[in-house]
Amino acid sequence: MRTLLALAFVALTAACGGGSDEAADPPQLRQGSVQVMSSERVLVDITVSAPIKLGKNELAVDFPSRPNTELYGVSALMPAHGHGSPAPTIERTDEGFLVHDVVLYMSGRWELHFQIRVDGRDDEAVVVVDVP
Repeated sequence: MRTLLALAFVALTAACGGGSDEAADPPQLRQGSVQVMSSERVLVDITVSAPIKLGKNELAVDFPSRPNTELYGVSALMPAHGHGSPAPTIERTDEGFLVHDVVLYMSGRWELHFQIRVDGRDDEAVVVVDVP
Protein backbone atom coordinates (compact mmCIF):
# COMPACT_ATOMS: atom_id res chain seq x y z
CA MET A 1 0.00 0.00 0.00
CA ARG A 2 2.87 2.40 0.82
CA THR A 3 4.43 1.75 -2.57
CA LEU A 4 1.13 2.52 -4.29
CA LEU A 5 0.75 5.77 -2.31
CA ALA A 6 4.34 6.76 -3.09
CA LEU A 7 3.79 6.16 -6.81
CA ALA A 8 0.54 8.16 -6.74
CA PHE A 9 2.35 11.04 -5.01
CA VAL A 10 5.16 11.03 -7.60
CA ALA A 11 2.63 10.99 -10.45
CA LEU A 12 0.66 13.87 -8.92
CA THR A 13 3.68 16.06 -8.26
CA ALA A 14 5.04 15.45 -11.76
CA ALA A 15 1.70 16.36 -13.32
CA CYS A 16 1.45 19.58 -11.27
CA GLY A 17 5.00 20.69 -12.03
CA GLY A 18 6.02 23.74 -14.06
CA GLY A 19 4.59 23.03 -17.47
CA SER A 20 4.12 25.26 -20.49
CA ASP A 21 0.87 26.70 -19.09
CA GLU A 22 2.79 28.99 -16.75
CA ALA A 23 3.05 32.60 -17.92
CA ALA A 24 6.57 33.67 -18.74
CA ASP A 25 7.95 36.86 -17.21
CA PRO A 26 7.92 39.85 -19.56
CA PRO A 27 11.32 40.83 -20.99
CA GLN A 28 13.59 42.83 -18.69
CA LEU A 29 14.55 46.43 -19.46
CA ARG A 30 18.12 47.46 -18.74
CA GLN A 31 20.40 50.17 -20.09
CA GLY A 32 20.30 49.92 -23.88
CA SER A 33 17.39 48.65 -25.94
CA VAL A 34 14.90 45.85 -25.64
CA GLN A 35 12.30 44.84 -28.20
CA VAL A 36 9.01 43.32 -27.08
CA MET A 37 5.81 42.27 -28.81
CA SER A 38 2.51 43.75 -27.75
CA SER A 39 -0.59 41.62 -27.30
CA GLU A 40 -1.52 42.31 -30.94
CA ARG A 41 2.01 41.43 -32.18
CA VAL A 42 3.26 45.01 -32.66
CA LEU A 43 7.04 45.31 -32.23
CA VAL A 44 7.88 47.85 -29.52
CA ASP A 45 11.47 49.10 -29.23
CA ILE A 46 12.27 50.64 -25.82
CA THR A 47 15.62 52.35 -25.23
CA VAL A 48 17.13 53.57 -21.95
CA SER A 49 20.24 55.74 -22.35
CA ALA A 50 21.29 55.57 -18.68
CA PRO A 51 21.03 52.76 -16.13
CA ILE A 52 17.61 52.44 -14.45
CA LYS A 53 17.75 54.10 -11.04
CA LEU A 54 15.64 55.20 -8.11
CA GLY A 55 13.83 58.40 -8.98
CA LYS A 56 13.12 59.81 -12.42
CA ASN A 57 14.02 57.86 -15.57
CA GLU A 58 13.60 58.61 -19.27
CA LEU A 59 12.76 56.13 -22.05
CA ALA A 60 12.61 56.31 -25.83
CA VAL A 61 9.87 54.23 -27.48
CA ASP A 62 9.55 53.40 -31.17
CA PHE A 63 7.45 51.07 -33.30
CA PRO A 64 9.77 50.04 -36.17
CA SER A 65 7.27 47.80 -37.96
CA ARG A 66 4.20 50.02 -37.43
CA PRO A 67 5.20 53.73 -37.53
CA ASN A 68 1.57 54.90 -37.25
CA THR A 69 1.21 53.34 -33.79
CA GLU A 70 0.32 55.80 -31.03
CA LEU A 71 1.75 55.60 -27.50
CA TYR A 72 -0.98 57.09 -25.32
CA GLY A 73 -0.06 55.90 -21.84
CA VAL A 74 2.73 54.46 -19.69
CA SER A 75 2.26 53.20 -16.17
CA ALA A 76 4.68 51.79 -13.61
CA LEU A 77 3.41 49.13 -11.21
CA MET A 78 5.22 47.36 -8.39
CA PRO A 79 3.26 44.08 -8.21
CA ALA A 80 4.85 42.84 -4.97
CA HIS A 81 3.49 45.88 -3.12
CA GLY A 82 0.40 46.63 -5.21
CA HIS A 83 1.21 50.25 -5.96
CA GLY A 84 2.34 52.37 -8.86
CA SER A 85 3.82 55.76 -9.53
CA PRO A 86 2.49 58.97 -11.12
CA ALA A 87 1.86 58.93 -14.87
CA PRO A 88 4.90 60.11 -16.83
CA THR A 89 4.88 62.71 -19.59
CA ILE A 90 4.89 61.41 -23.19
CA GLU A 91 6.39 63.52 -25.97
CA ARG A 92 6.09 62.66 -29.66
CA THR A 93 9.33 63.10 -31.64
CA ASP A 94 10.42 62.50 -35.24
CA GLU A 95 11.94 59.17 -34.11
CA GLY A 96 8.99 57.97 -32.00
CA PHE A 97 8.20 58.94 -28.41
CA LEU A 98 10.13 60.13 -25.36
CA VAL A 99 8.71 59.18 -21.98
CA HIS A 100 9.85 61.63 -19.29
CA ASP A 101 9.66 61.29 -15.52
CA VAL A 102 9.13 57.56 -15.12
CA VAL A 103 9.38 57.67 -11.32
CA LEU A 104 10.53 54.44 -9.66
CA TYR A 105 10.68 55.37 -5.98
CA MET A 106 11.47 51.96 -4.41
CA SER A 107 14.10 49.33 -5.04
CA GLY A 108 12.74 46.06 -6.42
CA ARG A 109 10.86 44.72 -9.43
CA TRP A 110 8.58 47.06 -11.37
CA GLU A 111 6.41 46.40 -14.43
CA LEU A 112 6.17 49.09 -17.09
CA HIS A 113 2.93 48.93 -19.09
CA PHE A 114 2.90 50.69 -22.46
CA GLN A 115 -0.61 51.46 -23.72
CA ILE A 116 -0.65 51.77 -27.49
CA ARG A 117 -3.24 52.24 -30.19
CA VAL A 118 -2.76 50.61 -33.59
CA ASP A 119 -5.33 50.67 -36.38
CA GLY A 120 -7.92 52.05 -33.95
CA ARG A 121 -7.44 49.19 -31.45
CA ASP A 122 -6.04 49.52 -27.94
CA ASP A 123 -3.11 47.28 -27.13
CA GLU A 124 -0.42 46.86 -24.45
CA ALA A 125 3.20 45.80 -24.09
CA VAL A 126 4.86 45.04 -20.74
CA VAL A 127 8.50 44.95 -19.60
CA VAL A 128 9.96 44.45 -16.14
CA VAL A 129 12.55 46.68 -14.51
CA ASP A 130 14.68 45.72 -11.53
CA VAL A 131 15.58 48.87 -9.61
CA PRO A 132 18.73 48.54 -7.48
